[in-house]
Amino acid sequence: MITEWQWDEERQIGTDYTDEAEVQAYERRMSSFRDLESEGREALAALRLPAGAAVLEIGCGTGWFARMAAAAGLLVTACDISPTMLRYCEKEAKRAGLQTLATRKAGFLTMDFPPASFDAVVSSLALHHLPDAWKLVALRNAARVLKEGGQLLLRDVVFALREGESPTDCFERFVQSLPEMRANTARHVAREFSTYDWIMEGLLHRAGFLILSVRMEPTSLALYHCLKGGEERES
Repeated sequence: MITEWQWDEERQIGTDYTDEAEVQAYERRMSSFRDLESEGREALAALRLPAGAAVLEIGCGTGWFARMAAAAGLLVTACDISPTMLRYCEKEAKRAGLQTLATRKAGFLTMDFPPASFDAVVSSLALHHLPDAWKLVALRNAARVLKEGGQLLLRDVVFALREGESPTDCFERFVQSLPEMRANTARHVAREFSTYDWIMEGLLHRAGFLILSVRMEPTSLALYHCLKGGEERES
């Protein structure tokens, strides 16, 4: 049931991903400052899932990771709120002959998979579209669809203040770290909902996740590897 206070996941904040030309340029732009192939390999190595394991990607975008996971023998469900993104993902999966990749129009808040449906949930650069209050709702929904002991791999822009650094200095450092994308990163700070590392860690804990590892990159990209409940495990 949708109420009057429900956050609208389809509210346009950043780039317009209903524009087919923009969607086609997305991977090319991401590849200008991220090694997507390396990120995908790293994610699969961290998850260490057996063939046939069920993986959900939330905010799949063009589906580059979903396709890598399917090619590795995993059963992948790729979700996004953009039908244009999903059509691109489906087209590329078909082109690659991938039979174990399904798509669903849904986001963190609107996905309605049964509880304990997946062995792992992966999301990259999507959670920051939600304000902090709704991030907790989103992370609890991710935990709900995970099996007990299932894994969450979350990558996003997260601000970590250095000793003596002000928030505004941190924001400027983030913008300067990607000079070729200065307009986009400045807009991100001004209009989107990336949060601080201590808030993100608190949200993950309150959603029922055990944080196994955290990596903060110079570009303010953070990678959280988490477990739904359970005890610490060796990396």
